[in-house]
Amino acid sequence: MRPIEALLFVSAALSGATALAANKPKPDFVADPAVQRAATAYAAQAVATARDQFGIKLDGTDASMVQLEAVLARAHTSYAAKSPRPSDEQVMAVARMYGSYLGEVYRLKHGGAWGMAPLDGQTLPGMRTTAGTNFWPWTQASQRISKGAGNNVADYYKVLLTK
Repeated sequence: MRPIEALLFVSAALSGATALAANKPKPDFVADPAVQRAATAYAAQAVATARDQFGIKLDGTDASMVQLEAVLARAHTSYAAKSPRPSDEQVMAVARMYGSYLGEVYRLKHGGAWGMAPLDGQTLPGMRTTAGTNFWPWTQASQRISKGAGNNVADYYKVLLTK
């Protein structure tokens, strides 16, 4: 199974999703309590891991996105230094944790919901703001780890605050 197929399988299992009939349009967001529960647990794990492994305090504030960026910058440095590179599944395991922290801080401070949303032809775990904007914290964290500083999560979060 290719990495993206494994992610989609896990995402579908998390949401209890069933296939939509071919003639029905796909919604652009479906709130999902199972994704919410998973994100809450992953976010708590992110706080503990940042504290225990990096000595960094993630305190649940908007300002903590700077600390989250520092954690993910270290994760990227580690990723880039390894040969062979960590697998997509290994990157996503870390990205789920820290992306969930990003999403949970946003949800708790500004509202929104976790669920499943289409992105680039796939349906992935994501969030919808109260204004109706979809965003994908797990995907953003994954890109920060694997692609580097051009995917800065503190900057990403600042943009979210303007939507």
